[in-house]
Amino acid sequence: MAPDSPTPAPRRALSLRLVAAAAGSRLLVLVVGFAAAALGGRRDLPVGWRFPARAEALSGWPGHLVNPWAHWDGVWYVKIATSGYAEADGSTAFFPLLPLLLRYLGLLTGGNLVVAGMALSLACFAGSVVLLHRLVAAEFDRGLADRAVLYLCLAPLSFFLQAVYTESLFLFLSLACVAAARAGRFRLAGLAALLAALTRSTGVLLFVPLAVYYWSQRGWDLRRTDRHVANLLLPLEGLLVWMAYLALAFGKPLAFSTAQAQWERFAAAPNYTVLRGAVAAAWGAVSLLSSEVLSRLWQTPQPGVSTTTAATNVFNLVFLVAAGALLWYGARRLPRAWSWYALASLVYPLCFPSKYVPLMSYPRFTLTVFPLFVCLALLTRDRPRWHLPVVVASLVLLVVLTARFAVFAWVS
Repeated sequence: MAPDSPTPAPRRALSLRLVAAAAGSRLLVLVVGFAAAALGGRRDLPVGWRFPARAEALSGWPGHLVNPWAHWDGVWYVKIATSGYAEADGSTAFFPLLPLLLRYLGLLTGGNLVVAGMALSLACFAGSVVLLHRLVAAEFDRGLADRAVLYLCLAPLSFFLQAVYTESLFLFLSLACVAAARAGRFRLAGLAALLAALTRSTGVLLFVPLAVYYWSQRGWDLRRTDRHVANLLLPLEGLLVWMAYLALAFGKPLAFSTAQAQWERFAAAPNYTVLRGAVAAAWGAVSLLSSEVLSRLWQTPQPGVSTTTAATNVFNLVFLVAAGALLWYGARRLPRAWSWYALASLVYPLCFPSKYVPLMSYPRFTLTVFPLFVCLALLTRDRPRWHLPVVVASLVLLVVLTARFAVFAWVS
């Protein structure tokens, strides 16, 4: 693994070409979402899955432009920002920082929380691009930084980075934490990690890069600690703040965990989840490939399984294998803090599978694991012929998945 440097990351400005790529990718996603919503409409879903009064506040072409970005989890965040948490509706599964920011940013957008959420996500995306570029340029070189940022901008699920979701906010806070820790500014790093832990449960994993950077800058001598060691506990303190609120409000400090039962999630060993995911993907592939001829040879174990569920299980396994392979390829060349953080981030979701879709949302969870984009950049730099196919495949998937998300179809 590459050594962890305690020196601050030097400032390296983004090239105009990279700025154009970042801005162009966001414009592409916006246009695709608008076209899909205008031409395809919205899937006919139960009104309880939607929030027409606030998450679909606009109509006509402005509605086609804005409303798609508060689908699925976005509905929950808008509901929570509007009405707060309730004990038994599953809302406590969603951490509080994003709804809190939406509530107050909505004052600047005339009460339209979707516009406020999009603006926040885009601002965090811009900050993430700058921070990722500086970090990678400092650890490697500017060329590799350009590649990593390009792959982030064109990632198949990068449309979430401008939706009313936590992905963009969490990515920005995690990059801020790592950048500050690398520079030896552990109080700032701990504060960013605390806010990340108030954004989503995986924020506690930022303890890993914090601890690695802290002790690597002191020669791994655990006796050479100082007052800054307390900042390593701030990610956990963020989680404790959320638990304290839940205890005071509902008498259930672990309500964020028990609420996951609404999505049929349960605790399990990672190897069990991987096995379940592989089996589900195999049967999903059989279901998708089955024709009148093939059905004579194979019979799906769940005759009523939907095409969406089958495709999702295959899609999820592909992302799991790809993420694992990328980390395996690049781990020894990354700084220790990045490698261990990426490993923890990939393993953590495997501890909470869902019943029928074991790897539910796994592709989306990988979007915020920034070392994976560095690993991909290392891979295509070593194998230049792979760069163009990666870009083209990413663009095609980005367009298709954005269009599905815009019409309220499940993606991840």
